[in-house]
Amino acid sequence: MKPHHPSDRPRRRTDGGSATTELVLLTPLLIAILGVFFFAGRIVLARQDVDDAARTALDAAVMENDGIGATNVAALTTLVVLGPDHGLCGHVSSATDASHFTAGGVVWVRVACVVQFPNLAFTGLPTSVTITSSRGAVLEPYREVGP
Repeated sequence: MKPHHPSDRPRRRTDGGSATTELVLLTPLLIAILGVFFFAGRIVLARQDVDDAARTALDAAVMENDGIGATNVAALTTLVVLGPDHGLCGHVSSATDASHFTAGGVVWVRVACVVQFPNLAFTGLPTSVTITSSRGAVLEPYREVGP
């Protein structure tokens, strides 16, 4: 019988430290994935809010008696709906085309919102996105229009 030598024994594999290595390698990836979900969620919420603001501004504009009043009330309504307390829009603007503010004419409102993502710069995603929405409405053909 041959004597056993210590090097003849099968070696045990040690996995010591592999979990730590996996955690160190996967943590940035998981954080980046969460950042993408955060980015997408904020975009969806902002798009809904900008669409609502454009619709609300248009509704307010068509209730006015003249084009100047329609332009002013649409801008004010946009600022109220998407103002500083809104939280998603860093910069808000609106443009109203009331050049055809006559009976049977058309009024257009365009709302823009800049959504900023300063905390997601490390993910490679854009640090700001501009979301716009345009709405138009035909004025009633038999209504009285301004002075």
